[in-house]
Amino acid sequence: MLTRMRQGASSWPAKIFLGVIALSFVGWGVGDIFVDRGDTVVAEVDATEIDVRDLQIAYRNQIRQFQDSGVQVEPGSDLAHSLARAALNRLILDTLRTNAAASMGVTVGKETLAQDIRNNTLFADASGSFSASRFAGVLATNGLTEERYLAILGADIREGQFVNSIGAAPPPPSTLVVNVFRHRHERRAATLAVIPNEALAPEPQPGAGELESYFEDRLFDYGAPEYRSAHYLLVYPQDLTEDLPVNEEEVRATYEASPDAWTDPERRYLQQISFDTKESADRAFARIAGGADFARVAFEEAGIDAGTLDFGWVAAADLFPELAEPIFAGEPGVALPPLASPIGGWLIFRIAETEPGRFVSFEEARPAIESELKLRLARDAIYDLAFDMDDLVAGGATIAETAEALDLDHAAVERVAENGMFEDSLSPGDFPTAREFLEEVFRGEVDVPSPVIETRDGGLLVVEVKEVVEARLRDFAEVRDDVLEDWRGDERARLAHEAARAIVDAAGAVGDLAAAFSGTGATFDPVAPVRRTQTPGVPNVGLDVVSALFEARPGETAVVPSIDGRAQVVARLLDIVDGDPLADAEDFAGVEASLESGLIADIIDQDTAAIHDGSAVGIDETMIEQYF
Repeated sequence: MLTRMRQGASSWPAKIFLGVIALSFVGWGVGDIFVDRGDTVVAEVDATEIDVRDLQIAYRNQIRQFQDSGVQVEPGSDLAHSLARAALNRLILDTLRTNAAASMGVTVGKETLAQDIRNNTLFADASGSFSASRFAGVLATNGLTEERYLAILGADIREGQFVNSIGAAPPPPSTLVVNVFRHRHERRAATLAVIPNEALAPEPQPGAGELESYFEDRLFDYGAPEYRSAHYLLVYPQDLTEDLPVNEEEVRATYEASPDAWTDPERRYLQQISFDTKESADRAFARIAGGADFARVAFEEAGIDAGTLDFGWVAAADLFPELAEPIFAGEPGVALPPLASPIGGWLIFRIAETEPGRFVSFEEARPAIESELKLRLARDAIYDLAFDMDDLVAGGATIAETAEALDLDHAAVERVAENGMFEDSLSPGDFPTAREFLEEVFRGEVDVPSPVIETRDGGLLVVEVKEVVEARLRDFAEVRDDVLEDWRGDERARLAHEAARAIVDAAGAVGDLAAAFSGTGATFDPVAPVRRTQTPGVPNVGLDVVSALFEARPGETAVVPSIDGRAQVVARLLDIVDGDPLADAEDFAGVEASLESGLIADIIDQDTAAIHDGSAVGIDETMIEQYF
C-alpha cells in the first residue's frame, strides 16, 4: 500500500522532492522540521509553521505551468497574488493532513525514505545508480537544506498514507451503478427540420417608440469601445534579405551538398478499393481483370461510390514500402492484384495517371538557395538590429526617428479597438497579425514608445500610441440602423417560434409534420439516436434541442431556436432507447469506476473539512503582499 501511495503521490513538491532525500545518505540526520525559521513564517496550522520559502517553491511550480503555456506572470500582479494564495492553500491542506496522520500514529522510517531514494531515477547517473552529486545539485537549485527536504518528504508520505486510508471506500451499490449507466446511456431517436425564421414569419415593422425602448434596454450593447491610433515599427528577418550579399561558391556548395533535394520523384495518381478479407478482394479483382468497370466493381463489391475512389497523387516515399514497390512497378491504367494493407485488410489499386520524375538544374534551384542563405544571414542580423533599435528608443527617439536612422519602414494604425475592429467600418484598415501588437497598443501611453519586443512569430516590434479615444455610450441616432436590424432579427425569431409552436400544436402527436409545415418548404429527416451530451450532427442544431427531446415523451414535438437564432428547430421524439449494461460491459465498468472515485473524493473532502474546522489556521497577509 505504501508503494502504491508513493507512486501516486502528486502533492505540490512531489515531482522534485521525492528524490532529494538522497543527501541523507551523505550526512544522515533528521532534525526538527522547522529549524531556525526566524520571521519567515507565513502561516501556522495549530502548532505547525509554514515557511515562506516553502511557499515560494510551491508558487514557482504554479507559475511554471502558466509560463509553459505562454502566459507571463508579472510580480505583484493580481494573477501573482492569486497563484500565491492557491499555493498557500495547498500547503495548508497538506499540513492539516500531515498533522492528522501524525496524531493517528502514522510514521515514516528511515528505511522507507532510503528505499524511495534508491528507486528514484531523477537522481540516477548514466549507469542508473544513485548520484549524490546530482542530488546535491537539485537540492541547491531549489534552495533547500537537507533537514527541510527530509521533513517535507516524510510529511508527504504520511499525508499520502492518511489520504489512502480514509479513501478506502467500499464499491458503490450495483443498483446505483445500473441506474447511473442507464441514465447516461439512454438515447432519444427523433425526426427534425431546421426552418428559417423568414419561412415562418414576415419581416416585422416597429411601432412608435419600440426601437427607442429596445435601445434603452440594451444601452451598453451599443456603446463605442475605446479606440487607439498608433505608429509602429515591425521588422522580420525576411525584410532584411534584399540587400544581403550571397557568395556564389556557397550557393554552389549548398546545391551540391543535397542532390536528392533537387530531384522531383516520380508520382502516380491512384484509385483504391478496400476490403476486409482476401476472398472478397480476389472476387472483385477477378471481375476487374475480366473487363468489368473499376468504379462499378467498387460500388457492387465494396459499397464505395465513384466520388470516394480517388486516393490521389503519391510518390514512393509517401507509401508503406510493402505497397510502394508493386504500385511503382505497375502499368498506367491497370489495376493491381490485391495487396495486404500494413494496417489491416486488403487493397486493390488502379494507376490512373503517372507523372515522371524530373531533375532540377542548378540554375533553376539558384533563386531558392539564395533566398534561404539570405534568410539565414538575416536571422543573425536581426539580433544586432534589436540592440540598435533598443538603443535609439531608450535614448528618446520616436518610432519615425528610429525607422529613419536604421533605414526601415514604419507604419500607422488609425482608431482600432482592442478586439481588432476599426471605428470606421466602411474603411477597412490593416494591422500586423503578430499577437503582441494590439496588446502593446492598449498597454502603452501616448507618445511613449514601447520597449523593443521580440514577437512570437520572429519579428521585432516597437509601438508608439498617438491617440486615445475613450469608450463612450452612443446616442440612438448614431446606431438606429443597427438597432433596427437587431430588433427585426429578435422580433422575427419570436414570431417564428410562436408560429412553429402553433403549427405543431395543431398537428398534434400523430399529425404529419411534413404536411403541416409544407408551406415553409421544410423536410423532416430522422436522426440517429443521441445521448444527453451528444448533438444530432445536424448543422445549426445544438444541445438545447437534445435537452428538449429528453424532457419530451414519444410523439411530443419540441420547438427550439437554432444555434445562430435565425431558424427554428422542430423535433419530434420517435423513440426512447434504454441503455443496456450487458451490451456494453466496458462502459459499465467505467461508470462503476467513476462512481467509486467520486465517493472516495467526497469522503476525503468531508474529512478535510472536518479537520479544517477543528484546527486553528493563521496567515500573515502582510508577508504574502511583501513576497508576491
